[in-house]
Amino acid sequence: MSRAEIIKNELIKVGKEIFLADGDWVSTPFFAVIKQKWQETKTNFEPKYTAIGEVSADYYVYIGPYDHNIEALSDNALVLYDDEKYIFKKKQGFVMGGETIYYWGVLRRVWEAEDD
Repeated sequence: MSRAEIIKNELIKVGKEIFLADGDWVSTPFFAVIKQKWQETKTNFEPKYTAIGEVSADYYVYIGPYDHNIEALSDNALVLYDDEKYIFKKKQGFVMGGETIYYWGVLRRVWEAEDD
């Protein structure tokens, strides 16, 4: 079994079932890890300044299987998980020995206005 398949099988055990969406296309469900980055000190990728000071957005790390190439997605692509949406701020494949082992990225949660 290849390293990529081993990692994919482990993602099934520890990951969450998610979908990728890009325009009208939505992937079949697959497993990936999504972990919030608030615990670490260097997570303020895009500081936002408001009238009351600096606010940090919700950022997450994405680790997904080799057979879901996130680098091929447009900049408008979404990760869909548990009624929440995320956009990629960074996406990259991890290559070892000329083989893509897995994909990783930085996600930002998308907040949508609630209907009144």
